Amino acid sequence: MYLTFKTHYFNLLFFTLTSLGLCAQISLPAFFSDHMVLQQQQDILLFGKAAPSEQVVGSFKGEVLKTNANPDGSWRLVFSPSKAGGPYTLKLSGNNTIEFNNIFIGEVWFCSGQSNMGWPLYKSENGIHETENSFHDKIKLLNVRRSMSGTPTKELDVDNKWTPCTPKTAKNFSAVAYYFARELYKRYQVPVGLIHSSWGGSSIEAWMNADAFKNDKSKEQLLKKINSTDLNQLEQAYKVVEKQYKIYLDEADMGLKQNWQSIQEDYSSWKKMQLPNEWRRTPLKQRVGVVWVSKSITLSAQDTTADLELSFGLIDNEDITYFNGTRVGSIKKNDVSRKYIVSKELLKQGENIITIRVKNPLDIGGFRSGENSFYFRTISSKVSLSGNWRYKVGIPNIKEPPKRVHPKYLPSSLYNAMLYPFFDYKIRGVLWYQGESNVSKATEYGKLFPKMIQDWREKWQINMPFLFVQLPNRANMGIKQANFREAQAQALNLDLVGMIPTIDIGDDYNVHPANKYDVGYRLAVAADYMVYNPKVIGYYSKIIEIVPRSKSVLFSFDQSIVNKGASEIIGGFEIFKNGVFQSKANAKLVDKKTIAVLHSSNDYPIEIRYLWKDAPSEVSIYNDLEIPLPPFRKTVVN
Repeated sequence: MYLTFKTHYFNLLFFTLTSLGLCAQISLPAFFSDHMVLQQQQDILLFGKAAPSEQVVGSFKGEVLKTNANPDGSWRLVFSPSKAGGPYTLKLSGNNTIEFNNIFIGEVWFCSGQSNMGWPLYKSENGIHETENSFHDKIKLLNVRRSMSGTPTKELDVDNKWTPCTPKTAKNFSAVAYYFARELYKRYQVPVGLIHSSWGGSSIEAWMNADAFKNDKSKEQLLKKINSTDLNQLEQAYKVVEKQYKIYLDEADMGLKQNWQSIQEDYSSWKKMQLPNEWRRTPLKQRVGVVWVSKSITLSAQDTTADLELSFGLIDNEDITYFNGTRVGSIKKNDVSRKYIVSKELLKQGENIITIRVKNPLDIGGFRSGENSFYFRTISSKVSLSGNWRYKVGIPNIKEPPKRVHPKYLPSSLYNAMLYPFFDYKIRGVLWYQGESNVSKATEYGKLFPKMIQDWREKWQINMPFLFVQLPNRANMGIKQANFREAQAQALNLDLVGMIPTIDIGDDYNVHPANKYDVGYRLAVAADYMVYNPKVIGYYSKIIEIVPRSKSVLFSFDQSIVNKGASEIIGGFEIFKNGVFQSKANAKLVDKKTIAVLHSSNDYPIEIRYLWKDAPSEVSIYNDLEIPLPPFRKTVVN
């Protein structure tokens, strides 16, 4: 009887202690894992949870530290700063034992932004080849899983762990960050750790602390609403109704029901539009839904002797392409350039009909690439398809699409879930590639961007370097892209903020330029000049003096510049007065550091603009590092 009671008492006591967490095991956030990189020459901070008052013992590189967990179970260990090296092993023990292997000390960079930061290596220029050769023993990757939260949280998905850099892990990792790390390692031969945390289409507001919007009533109301909402669950629910909406578009499409792709269709009754164009630049009143477009082409007898190639560039979002009534291709992703091969058996001498069904459940809609991607190619020639096309709307009385759940519309949602958990993880600096989702609000961005940088530094408790990508060339943005670049540059008024110009390496008709190598390379050059080998002269040319003269203005720069254009006359300069365009201006190099801009008037003040366009074609001024002179506008007074 006594033994039975004692046994029951012991079991009850054990259950009670377990319920109180007194037998809890020590644990750490998921980003403390095998293969992690810890920042060199800074305190090495480890932290986690254990039972209240439980002793936690840590051993790393011969240093042994002990601490007792706080009443709430939290604990911290701070190991001494260390030089770059590895691999090492780190052990922790308490009620349980944890061992981390293949740890390195080196340079850690936090890489954030929207889709151009997240653009995967395999989809970048030469991406397949680069992925196949991406074995790097001293580069480690942490790809943060997408997550949103209405309030700051330290909770991270358990899969947010470090991995070695291999073709398998690098394939879907940020191309920009990868190229940056590869160049950094090439220069310094120290381990590099990349924490990639981005979300395509996200706005800067999504990455900012809610405190930044205290004086913004509209955002304050929204923040209160989402504060108690499970945003990840809300997103999952949206995906369900989005899928249902796509099914509805197919079921309601009159074109599918009536076989508008058939060669018996009377296309002469269809309306006309100019292609290639996004739907917002056409007569269409609705961007969402299904639109059918058609065009006839004429082929010679010789043209029909070999297969024909069709090219349409990027289509937003889905297409089904028909040739003479037969389906020849279909792609459902909007970021894939359309190129289809038409079998010679489908070709006929004389008139042939191309018909495309374009399905767009949200956002832009239409043909996003330029005329150079819009053609057909026969055995003998390449022929443009630009110009008049016939079109017909597949669902005239369409239902409204479901309201999108996306961090673009949810301030602080990514700050709370994909940034906040990392503030205690020591880093060297930040890489930032974002802005496309804010391009219509340049003035506001010019205020928010510096505020965000300062807040991140405050939370990380270090004035870390912050390097960002100035948006590249992108056509047909109504001068918004040009104005936005100026807004981005407002952040340069802060210390240790660097900007890399990309005005020469974008794609005029693609928001996602394939060239990510040069972006990563230039970021590494900026890190070299600003962080690792600080230099008085910067990595891109800066104006140090403006001297007005009779019918010319001299711009002096802080370093040598070269004109890489075909002519000694430098294009891209324009004269404005009171905000009104006056004339283009010729310019030329006077010496290695001076440009003379010629103009026909001495009626000062005037404003001189250089490359002040969404997608300028005259980029020709570079420094010795082959980095272009960024766009600028300067008011000149006599």
